[in-house]
This record gives sequence, structure tokens and C-alpha cells, in this order.
Amino acid sequence: MSDESGFSVDEIKRSASDLVRSGEDIRAKLQALTVEALTRRQLAEQEIREVLQAITEGVSLGAAERTEEVRGAINDALKGMDEALGQAAEAMQLAWGEVSSHAQEFAAQDLQQGLSDLKKLEAMFLETVGRVAQGASSLVQQEMTALGQHAQRTGTSTGERVRQVSEELSNRLRATAHQAGDAGRHAARQVGSRAAELASRKLSEIATRFAEKAEQLKQK
Repeated sequence: MSDESGFSVDEIKRSASDLVRSGEDIRAKLQALTVEALTRRQLAEQEIREVLQAITEGVSLGAAERTEEVRGAINDALKGMDEALGQAAEAMQLAWGEVSSHAQEFAAQDLQQGLSDLKKLEAMFLETVGRVAQGASSLVQQEMTALGQHAQRTGTSTGERVRQVSEELSNRLRATAHQAGDAGRHAARQVGSRAAELASRKLSEIATRFAEKAEQLKQK
């Protein structure tokens, strides 16, 4: 991954490891870290995968030093990441809704691609957890694998949010399919890139809103 964002893969991994190792508010801090890493980039498949890989590897390294609390540390970390991806799904929904409102620049195939990317979020998350677990220390591997398999059976917050957003985008796709012609492959790439960049900004706005609400609750 490029360091243009000012937040490299190594920095993300190190931050995740340090947060898990500290044992303080792991869930909330991993959620915030995941959101921050995603907002520094476009919310596009490859960049999301790289962020998830770096954070999960960091979680694995940090949890390895929490020998008496491995399961709890990993569980909290994965829940934080899950919550962040749910917010990312909302941000992608808002971005594609805004982009698709400009029919003259939009084609149904663009939204179809956006919908496809969105539906991969939960799978990317669970695949990354499973892959990192295989290379982790024995205790971390055992707990991370078990938690990942449990999430796969019961579902994640990300998956639930994706299903809600997908339904809305599918309805939009049906409504706009007859309005917009084929913009061509080049135009489709431009629209997709613009939506991914806009989604990162939307995610930042969502994170700010959540932080403000949390601060208000603390004051009360």
C-alpha cells in the first residue's frame, strides 16, 4: 500500500498491536483505528482488504502478549473492526446515493459494481480473520479461528448492515437502470473511483457524529 495517506501498513499494524497489548477500551479503540485507516484511503476493495489485513495482523501480535486474556482481547478487537465496517457500509450507501443522483454521469453498471463491492465487506472481514489466524501463534490461532467461525455461523454487524444497505441500493438500481445508458468502461471507472473517494469522506463524517454523541453521553 502506498504511504501517500500518511498512514502506512506498518503503522496501522503497529497501532493495532499496541492498542490490543494495552488492554484498555480495545473495542472502541480498534473501531476508531479501523475507521481512521479507512478514511485515509478510498473505500475500494483492494484498499479495504489491505487495511483489514494490517489491523488483524496487529491484533494477532498484540493478543499474543495477553496470554491470560487472549480470547477477550481478540473478541473485543474483532467487534470493534466489525462496527467500523458497518459504518463503512453506511458511508458507501451515502456515497453511491449521491453519485447516482447525477444521471448524466451515471450508468446502471456503475451502481451494480458498487453493490458488488459492498456485498464483499463481510466476506473480506471473515476471510482476513481466518487467513491471519493460520499464521498466528498457537493460542492466538485457536481463539481467533474459533471466534471467526462463530461469527461466520451467527453473522456479523457488518453483514446485517450490508443487507440493509444492499436492499436500498438494489431498489435504486432497478429505478435507474432504464434512465441511464451505458457510460462506457472508462466512465464507469471514473464514477466508481469518485464514489470510493466520496465514501471515505462520508465515513469520516459518520465517525465524527458518533464521537460527538459519545461525548454528549459522557457529559450527561
